Amino acid sequence: MNLDDVKSLTEKTLADLLGQYGFDHVDLVPGKDHDDEDALFLTANYRGGSTLPGGDVLVGALTALRTTLQKSGESRFPYLTHHVEGEEEYEEEETGE
Repeated sequence: MNLDDVKSLTEKTLADLLGQYGFDHVDLVPGKDHDDEDALFLTANYRGGSTLPGGDVLVGALTALRTTLQKSGESRFPYLTHHVEGEEEYEEEETGE
């Protein structure tokens, strides 16, 4: 699948599953994962003031997205993060170990 197809299918899938929680759009960046495999790095963006759903809903959304993409011929794994407009993004700190 090309990136436009992946983005379109991802936005439709997540809108169906997460729209009630304020899902707005997805940002998509192709890249390599920790095993140097091709992957999709996706950020689900929510309208300001939204409250993210619980982990069970988020894991269910990722599972449904992965299944939908696979059925459409996409082999890259989708790494999905979530961001609410206006909130600071979490960044891991280097521990120096």
